Amino acid sequence: MTFNALESLRAAGVIGGTMAPALEEFYASLTPEETKVLISTKTRLAAILPDVVAHSQDWTSPEATKEGFDAAMLCACGLWSGSGQAEN
Repeated sequence: MTFNALESLRAAGVIGGTMAPALEEFYASLTPEETKVLISTKTRLAAILPDVVAHSQDWTSPEATKEGFDAAMLCACGLWSGSGQAEN
């Protein structure tokens, strides 16, 4: 039986859902060692930051959008960098 990095990553919950063919090809080309590192990293992150990693596969929209906030307005990056001034 040959090693399938893509299926190993899916089974471990590192990746899920559909993805671009180029990204799927990249994951499929990983060696067993590289795959183990990704799985180990995901497992360690889940242990350290369970609230951040636990539901990453199910995330569809920011929690604040349920309260009526526009998702595009939730990032304040433009406020600090000045990038939001280009629209004015």
